[in-house]
Amino acid sequence: MTVRVGIIGPGDVARLHVEALRAGGAEVTAVAGLTRQTAQEFAAEHRIPSAVSGAEALLARCDVDAVVIATPSPMHAAQSLAAVRAGKHVLCEIPGGMSAAESRAVAEACDRTGISVMVAHTLRFADPWMRLRAEISQGSLTVRHLILRRTMLRRSNTSWSGQPRSWNDSILWHHGAHQVDLTLWLLQGERPDSSESTATGVLGAPWEHNGQPMDLGATIRVGEGAIASLSLSYHSTVSVEDALVIAEEATFALSDGMLLRVAPDGLAQPWPLSAEPPKGQPASGTDLMKFAALRAQDAEFVAAIEEGREPRCSIRDVQATMTLLDALAGA
Repeated sequence: MTVRVGIIGPGDVARLHVEALRAGGAEVTAVAGLTRQTAQEFAAEHRIPSAVSGAEALLARCDVDAVVIATPSPMHAAQSLAAVRAGKHVLCEIPGGMSAAESRAVAEACDRTGISVMVAHTLRFADPWMRLRAEISQGSLTVRHLILRRTMLRRSNTSWSGQPRSWNDSILWHHGAHQVDLTLWLLQGERPDSSESTATGVLGAPWEHNGQPMDLGATIRVGEGAIASLSLSYHSTVSVEDALVIAEEATFALSDGMLLRVAPDGLAQPWPLSAEPPKGQPASGTDLMKFAALRAQDAEFVAAIEEGREPRCSIRDVQATMTLLDALAGA
């Protein structure tokens, strides 16, 4: 049976999902936008048969088995709950909610119905991070310090392609959520336990032009072992996305999609990433890594539905992440 998927929210990331879902063997049958016109324009561009106004109309369709939720973050939990009630499996863009309580409510709905909700913590599917996670789980690496940086200029209320948006991004619940989840998944495994970790941090003062914090610094301690240092900013005119994984056996540096292993004797071994970018998309190493990860993520979503199982990175798997984000929100 071919899995039939509807898209809720025809924005930039939805374009990537359409291609990835088709590559994973799914059929994209419908798209829902805030207006019928925006949905129709997206449908025409991506050869999607049907376009409707509003999520409710899409969830009522009998030619939709599952949905991708790619709407503004504050809508994610409510739309996931509506989809679960409608019997549609969900791939929800990060975050799965704007609080741990919202996320738990979605997880509980999944428990009651048997419907799956997967959350797009895409870094879990990135090749360099999966390689490192395998070595850590096998006991080949003893990580002492994980250093993650993500900076960009996001003062204007626009998408990554420069399109205007009606909502403000959250440095904590968007890019911060990626980093917190990566830390816990890398150092604890597929379904981390928040009781083994603590998070302390500082959010920047709300920026006068949008009322949102634009900077975040945080430290996470995982049990009695490793610590992680997280640095994020939406004020930076220099875009940075890199990482250091400092283990007793070696230090790994990730930059521009390249993972470099440096042994204590100074010997450096690169782990290159090989992937093809989506049509019309930039092709930096970091972009290639992310696009390949998104394709792997969406393929897992489709396969889980076909096989009647819970997907990796389900809403249940990210509860520890949400608990630590709650702690940082109240810091």
